Amino acid sequence: MVIGVVVIALIATLAASEVLVRGVGRLARNLGLLGGFVGLIVALCADAPEISSSVSALANGSAATAAGVVFGSNVFNIAVLLGGAALAAGTVRIPLAALLLDGCVAILVTLSISLVVLGDLPVPVGLLLMVLVFAPYVVFLILRTSTIALLPLPDRLSRLLVSASREAGVEGMELETEIEDLNPTGESHSWRPVVFMVPALVVIVAGAIFMVQGAVTLGERWGVASVLVGVVALAAATSLPNAYAAIRLGLDGRGAAVVSATFNSNTLNLIAGIAVPIILFPALRGSVPPGYVVWLLSMSIGALILLAGGLNRRRAILLLAAYAGFVAYAVLTA
Repeated sequence: MVIGVVVIALIATLAASEVLVRGVGRLARNLGLLGGFVGLIVALCADAPEISSSVSALANGSAATAAGVVFGSNVFNIAVLLGGAALAAGTVRIPLAALLLDGCVAILVTLSISLVVLGDLPVPVGLLLMVLVFAPYVVFLILRTSTIALLPLPDRLSRLLVSASREAGVEGMELETEIEDLNPTGESHSWRPVVFMVPALVVIVAGAIFMVQGAVTLGERWGVASVLVGVVALAAATSLPNAYAAIRLGLDGRGAAVVSATFNSNTLNLIAGIAVPIILFPALRGSVPPGYVVWLLSMSIGALILLAGGLNRRRAILLLAAYAGFVAYAVLTA
């Protein structure tokens, strides 16, 4: 009975997530939002199952499950989104400027929030560091490339940011095109997909509640640690829409969009799933083993290095093997 509820909740949540992403894509197109900012919003909506599951677990009194969902999902994203896209398409490439910007922001946000979760940084200090990294990044995505070129910055930094801004715009347009391909033809300016955004969000939240409660119940029944329920089962299950989208983008030759979506997804998971809730739920501090943090940071930096030279199938296998090692580590240490 419980397994059936969990499966139904998972299917409903994943389907609603797809509806939400389509609605956001149409809203962005109708409002004429800039491409880079569109990519960030789409990543946030695609993360709705993970974030909802994390918050639901917190409300259910299981901080270990909540943190496990976020950290497990982020490790899954690095391995399966990037590795899966490379295996499907043969290679994933991204201009170095865009890679450095997206990747470094994700790694710095991961480091600041992880230190807070581990108890090595006071919450206000960690959140301030996060804001100092993420807020300029959001401003960068909102500004037009022509405006960034006029900023009084050193020449090398200016060239880097201008190049990254152009690529962010291209990535956003690629994501919009992918989303529009999923919508019915002949409705390129219709507001119908937008109307379904709120009902989809309601379904995602409700599905996450049932899914988390069912998973926690099964974990207690089978003697599985709460953190393991989150870091393996819920994390992988709620990240499936992202994996499917990444493989689809990779097959269409949009590797840069895959990379941007992966790193942005991880950044937003940590902000919405950990940084904001930790203000009200201090139990998140110390809720995950230090090994999870080390594994996530190592895989993020490793992916950055592999992508700098072009992520091919052979290198993708390294990422997937690293994820298998992470799962084994989680099981052995739970």
